[in-house]
Amino acid sequence: MTEVEFEPLDTVEDDVERVAYIKPTGSAEAHRLGLIPPGIELPPDSKIFVLHAADGSVLGVTDNYDTAYGAAVQNQFTPVSLH
Repeated sequence: MTEVEFEPLDTVEDDVERVAYIKPTGSAEAHRLGLIPPGIELPPDSKIFVLHAADGSVLGVTDNYDTAYGAAVQNQFTPVSLH
């Protein structure tokens, strides 16, 4: 899987806490939530990393934890891992 471009993080309102949560999600769950476009098939055991704003909105999706972490830091969010 190639890296997926993150949505612009500057669209998050200033009054929302600048914390970004990184949550590992299975490929089946990512498809169910609409995070992976229809027609894109991933191995059943694939792990996807979803970057969420403090309000729960999805900021981005990638197949690499370090990419999610880096996107959070680069956009002045404090990354927090969820398990």
